[in-house]
Amino acid sequence: MQTLVLKTVQFPAIPMNMVAKWARRFQTRAALAKLDSAALEDIGVSYRQAFKEANKPFWL
Repeated sequence: MQTLVLKTVQFPAIPMNMVAKWARRFQTRAALAKLDSAALEDIGVSYRQAFKEANKPFWL
């Protein structure tokens, strides 16, 4: 008979200010991805720049 052994994994503590920063990045990049070409032109961002920024992972 085999015994099931569960191992616990301990993750490093992540400061709340870092979590908040990641959440802001996620939200602003999602909003950037929804802008049309006229809105991007208004803020001086090309489609390519917006696409590149919107597709970055939130931790970068």
